Amino acid sequence: MQPWLAEGWTIGKGGRSLLVKLRPNVTFHDGSPLDADALSKILPESLKNFMGSVSDVEEIRAVGKNTVEIVFRQPSPFILEALETPIQRAGTPPLGTGPYIGTPGSMTAFDANTSYYLGKPEIQHIDVTTYPSVRAAWAELLRDRIDWLWEGGPDAVDSMTSSSSVAMFTYTRRYQFALAFNPSSKALRSRDVRSGLNSAIDRDLVIKNALHGHGVASVGLVWPQHWALQNNRPKLAFDPKAASETLNRVKAKASDRIHFTCLIPPDALNERVALEVKRQFEGVGVDMAVEELTQEQLIERVGKGNYEATLFEFISGPTFLRPYLIWHTESPLNFGRFGSRSIDKALDAVRFSGSDADYRTAVANVNQILSDDPPAVFLAWQERARAVSKRFSVPSEPGRDILGTLRLWKPAADSRQASRN
Repeated sequence: MQPWLAEGWTIGKGGRSLLVKLRPNVTFHDGSPLDADALSKILPESLKNFMGSVSDVEEIRAVGKNTVEIVFRQPSPFILEALETPIQRAGTPPLGTGPYIGTPGSMTAFDANTSYYLGKPEIQHIDVTTYPSVRAAWAELLRDRIDWLWEGGPDAVDSMTSSSSVAMFTYTRRYQFALAFNPSSKALRSRDVRSGLNSAIDRDLVIKNALHGHGVASVGLVWPQHWALQNNRPKLAFDPKAASETLNRVKAKASDRIHFTCLIPPDALNERVALEVKRQFEGVGVDMAVEELTQEQLIERVGKGNYEATLFEFISGPTFLRPYLIWHTESPLNFGRFGSRSIDKALDAVRFSGSDADYRTAVANVNQILSDDPPAVFLAWQERARAVSKRFSVPSEPGRDILGTLRLWKPAADSRQASRN
């Protein structure tokens, strides 16, 4: 975790109190100050909206002009991660504190916030234009009609890298592809079946064939760069021989095939991932039918429990709070009731850890539970790219999204053309 609106923080009261010191001179877009008094009024509702059913905060109060105290019901490093929540003041539109402000009367134009607390942005104005496809927008960038392509998926990344006039900046999305099981499904109820399906998947091959090599293999439901995994990063083993042996043990007779249907959203990328998974399952004698539904139909079917498995991208990072809300069976965001009570218990152990050491141990236990009793086949995190004309200088760090440095972008020293935006 890095400070943003905060300058830093300290933990007190045996881990039950977090003192957050705000940066000085932060203002909302209307010029009003974001001080401790303002934040202590905004943060309770903001955390409630962001954290859903997780209600581990006992009190939030201002302590002086620039310090807010957050008191927990029990010591909880877990809640520190929830402070990635955005801070906005109610209004139409809501008022933020960021480096750009929506241009009055426009939904697609933004002006530099001249009072931004980290310094006035170098780029004075941004216009946003939409296109029917990434290909169309990429063509406009190559024709020098736009300066920045918001995002390109794995289909587009390779073709983009060949341009000499455009700089590519890749990053890993905070969503991962996962094949989630319905724990009530007859075909997938057996722990041995679910374990065998996990062993049958070569995640590196999924990335190569379905994501054109642009992805990071999943290691469970935790963000691969999460601090608690630094010294305990698991690796999900690809072992088709063991998978076949495990699956054969649960068949009623040698001629039986394990069969189930997987629901997917209607787009080419999900279809490619699903078909690659289907192909690999066939190698161990498993038949996975693929059924494509609209997003609305899929959510309705899964929400009613009328499914055997579903494959799409689950938000799972960068903190542990997000996968907790998706995979805990009592969370309102767990719309498919994925997981199990044993996984709930492991997730709660992370949530109620009283120290960093306990937190790391609890995360390791989550990974062990997922290996022993998998609720899904966690596949891969997708790599995306942002493309920016080389007429601009863009500060970047490996693996981090360049949106975090937008205020520092500026026309390149050897170009005058970029001054129009």
